[in-house]
Amino acid sequence: MNRKRSSAALLGLMVGCLCILAAGPARAFDGAAADRVLQTAQQKLRATATHPSIPTNQYPKATTNGPWRLVPNTANIDWVQGFFPGQLWLMYEQGRDPFWRTKADAWTRSLDIQKSNPDLRQITHDLGFKFMTSYGEAYRLTGDDSYRQTMLTAAGSLARRFNPTVGVIDCCDWNDGTWQVPLVTDTMMNLELLFWGARNGGNPAWNDMALRHALKTAADMVRADGGTFHVVDYSTSGTIRSRGTFQGFSNSSTWSRGQAWAIYGFTMSYRYTRDPRMLQAAQKVTDYYLARLPADSVPNWDFNAPADQQQKDSSAAAVVASALQELSRYVADPAVALRYRNAALAMLDSLASPAYLNPATSGGPGILLHGTAFYRTAIKPSGEDIDKSLIYGDYYLVEAVKRFKLWNQDGWLSTLGFPESVRGLGTGNTGVRVVEFDVTPLSKFIDGVIGYADTSANVTGYPSLAMSLRMNPSGFFDVRRGAAYAALASVPYEAHTTYHVRMRTDLVARTYSVWVRPPGGAEVLLADRFAFRSDAPPTDDLGKVSLKSGHFDNEFRVRNHTVKAPPP
Repeated sequence: MNRKRSSAALLGLMVGCLCILAAGPARAFDGAAADRVLQTAQQKLRATATHPSIPTNQYPKATTNGPWRLVPNTANIDWVQGFFPGQLWLMYEQGRDPFWRTKADAWTRSLDIQKSNPDLRQITHDLGFKFMTSYGEAYRLTGDDSYRQTMLTAAGSLARRFNPTVGVIDCCDWNDGTWQVPLVTDTMMNLELLFWGARNGGNPAWNDMALRHALKTAADMVRADGGTFHVVDYSTSGTIRSRGTFQGFSNSSTWSRGQAWAIYGFTMSYRYTRDPRMLQAAQKVTDYYLARLPADSVPNWDFNAPADQQQKDSSAAAVVASALQELSRYVADPAVALRYRNAALAMLDSLASPAYLNPATSGGPGILLHGTAFYRTAIKPSGEDIDKSLIYGDYYLVEAVKRFKLWNQDGWLSTLGFPESVRGLGTGNTGVRVVEFDVTPLSKFIDGVIGYADTSANVTGYPSLAMSLRMNPSGFFDVRRGAAYAALASVPYEAHTTYHVRMRTDLVARTYSVWVRPPGGAEVLLADRFAFRSDAPPTDDLGKVSLKSGHFDNEFRVRNHTVKAPPP
């Protein structure tokens, strides 16, 4: 009996240990490490942005310890021009230093020349890489509508490459005729321009184009084991002609950065569509990738390359470190979510170490060391950009660290989609109730709404919300009154500034009042017994709150949200 108890106890201990290991170990990457990476990035980027030999129509691509190799703004087929201005915008976001905005704007607007072209052969499938990273960040952080208009024009150009017969965005016309209608895994990253454009004033059909392409990629490019081909070529009638690679080791191998594009691309597609097939595809390609990582979580350039072609690709690790932080927020299983997040932190832990992070005050101008575009292929035996700092690796490292800082805090973040914007407040919040919370806009200008609905309401749109506080695109707070928004006082908001909000609602009278207190100031009355939204459904309790972004996810954060009965 004692022996049986001992065996059972030992078995329980082993199972517990295995569960902990399956979830993944806690990592050393923390806020201090994140700040150190961003400080390094700031120093490197400032040196590049002020270098006299880099004009604003030239863009960094790759370097070792010498100067950047540059590509011009007129290089239609190249794909990297958005990453440098994108990093400058991310630096601007930290402290709103006008230096970064001026530099970012200059390199961003130089890309305007690529938003359209009458010759389809000169329109690249990589317009998402170029415009979401540059103009997208510019619009997110400034609200300047000229950036949005340029993005919509670029999205329209990308849509011209969609082949409705095959259901994919035809990657390119520059090949030697070997391909007819080629699909490459890289294009998954460019779909965001279409998804975003369809929601921000562009053609709604762009959303369906992007989703069709993503579904075709999942069906034809992802192998049964979760690995990926790099290229699938179709006939003009839509039948598969071949599957293979352009930048990987062989047609049967898995190019690690191609796998990274798939992980990031399917995750991003799920963000916009909430299509469960996108989430399933994202997890499938992620599980393949994680199962084949070495001890330092930075992959070889190709998972199947032979021993004499082992070369790290830090850029793939940076892409996946960014993507997995997002994916971990979508999966329902807490153990899987923890495993993905811990894997991302393990990657960041390595990338922030001296083995990969270029010292701030020495070395070349790149941030991340040991990137590889591709080592050696049948098409190009000499490879390309082997063991270098790559501008796209730098971009995704900075993005991954920024995401860590954004998501490693408490509170609720706003989202683009309505169903996922909703938080339950419980039952019993009837009669007269006082709501209080702190809200922090994370960009300016935004179009963010904090709205309230009945427990029984199916929140599918703004009319579902009887009461709403808004941070409008003009830079001010206002409150929904009946059929329109209004405000009794002018209260502007600033990015990364926290405002305290108090709301008193009378659910019987169907009226509410709202006060906003700026930091260091007194409460300002914005709404005095405003009527509930006129087209809202019956609202008998405060059962749900929606944090709805207007243009991008994560436009604002809400903390310390409470609902209470008024004091006697």
